This record gives sequence, C-alpha cells and structure tokens, in this order.
Amino acid sequence: MDKVIGIDLGGTKINACLINKNGDILQRSNVETQAKRGKDTVLSNIKKSIMKLDYKDAIAIGIGTPGFIDAENGIITFAGNIEGWTGLNLKHAVEEFVDIPVFVENDANIALLAEKWLGTGKNYEDIVMVTLGTGVGGAVYNEKSGLLSGSHFQGAELGHIILHPGGDYCTCGQYGCVEAYCAGSALVKAYEKLTGQVLSGEDILKNVSKDLAAQKVLENYQADLAYFLTSLRNIFDPSAIIIGGGVINSKEIWWDGMIEKFKEVCNKTESIDILPAKFLNDSGVIGAGKIAFERINNGK
Repeated sequence: MDKVIGIDLGGTKINACLINKNGDILQRSNVETQAKRGKDTVLSNIKKSIMKLDYKDAIAIGIGTPGFIDAENGIITFAGNIEGWTGLNLKHAVEEFVDIPVFVENDANIALLAEKWLGTGKNYEDIVMVTLGTGVGGAVYNEKSGLLSGSHFQGAELGHIILHPGGDYCTCGQYGCVEAYCAGSALVKAYEKLTGQVLSGEDILKNVSKDLAAQKVLENYQADLAYFLTSLRNIFDPSAIIIGGGVINSKEIWWDGMIEKFKEVCNKTESIDILPAKFLNDSGVIGAGKIAFERINNGK
C-alpha cells in the first residue's frame, strides 16, 4: 500500500508522520520548530523530522504551514511567525533534500481536510472550519469547488472578520477582529482588563464557578463566538461548522453556553450543525497526508 509523509509545522513543534491511504499513522517523529531562529533553522528541522521516518517508503510529502499559501506553486506569500518565511518556495526548498514531490497548504485548510476525510465532517458537503488556539484560523470547503483560497491566497481568514468595530487591536493590524476576542489568548487579556490580574486561560475557565470576573469573561467569550458563528452561517450557508484548535480541549466548560447563545442570536439554526473536531494534535499530519495523496494522483 502506498504511503506518504504528512508534516504539521507548528509554532513550537514540527510533527511528521508516515501515513497510508486509510489515514493510519504508521510512524511518528517530532522536532522543535525553533521558529525564532529563522528560515534556515526551520528548514533544517523539517529535514530532521523527515529523516527520522522511513521516508524512502513514501511517494510524496504534504506540509501544512501557517500563513497565506500559493498552494499550486508551494510558495508562502505571507507568514509573520518565522523570519524569512514570507516569499519562500517551501516546495522547492524541501525537494532539495528529498527525491519525491512535496505539496504545501495552509494549516487550517489541512485541519479541515482531515476532518472531511476521517473526522466529524465526512458526511457533509459544505463545511466551514474554525480553529481556536493562539489565534483564530479558518477554512471553507465545498464538495464541488474544493477549498476556498481567494485571489491573493487570503481566502477564509475568518479570524480577521471584524466583530467589534474599533475594538481591541489585532496582530494583523486591524482593530476589533474575531481573533482579538475569540482566540484562547483573548480570555487572558479580557480577564486582565477586568481585574488587573494575569491568569492563564485554563485557570480562568477552571474558576468560573467561584470567580465572578471569570464568569463574566466566559459569558462574553461565548457571546462573541455565537455572533461569529452566526455571521459564518449567513455568509457561507454551510451544512456544518466544525470547531477545532487547542481551546476545544476545554469545551465541556464553554460549549453548551455558546450553542445556547447561538440559537438565541441566529435566525436560522435548524439547517446547520455546529460540531467539535474529532482530531486535535493529529489533524495537521493527517490533513497534510491527504493533500499529498490527492495532489500526486492529480499530477499537481
């Protein structure tokens, strides 16, 4: 059976796996990203992650990376988290040390592909995915047209929809973005603004039953998510919205209240499913493996 390598380039770790056509993970490796050391170090670490696997058994490599991606050519058109990453032809850079084709895609897109292939989204034709983590990522998929990329490879940057006009500053340079209010880090900022104290997002959520300020932060967070989901439902008319990312690990605290608020503010809730992602840490490598299989078969 054919095998590929799926690579998930994260902010702290590079996860790489050897995967078969059924999506089974056969081998794993992970290496620190060392993003602050810049492009050359990160490329060296990608190479290390590949060499730890039986890479000669693979027919292709798929890589998921943050940023705006010209997926057809494998070029990172913009990425702010690794010095020298913007403008890099990642496909060619990795193909210099392997003799198999390499395919590159945005990290939120590959998370959606993992869910569509083997996860929560496999029975849906029109899907919007949101990843809640350090930032807010997004991906949009249609059975007929595939992934939304946009004319400048910036399509589905859902975290930069304006949620509160003139609101908090976002790292993209705008004010009031969804990311400034719905990322995991937004909980920390909101609690500090309210109390002057700095607690981790995990601690804030743990304290909601006994801390009125934490409770207020949570209620605002659930409302912001509900309004965000309402906009996504009205813009894209998907059959499902899938929510993933690190924040989903604490969904037992915030999920039900978010859904309740969504049903209150959205005028059409009966024709859409809001679902948690099945895959968390493995979504990146599984989705990257999926694009490797798809694109080598398509000759792209």
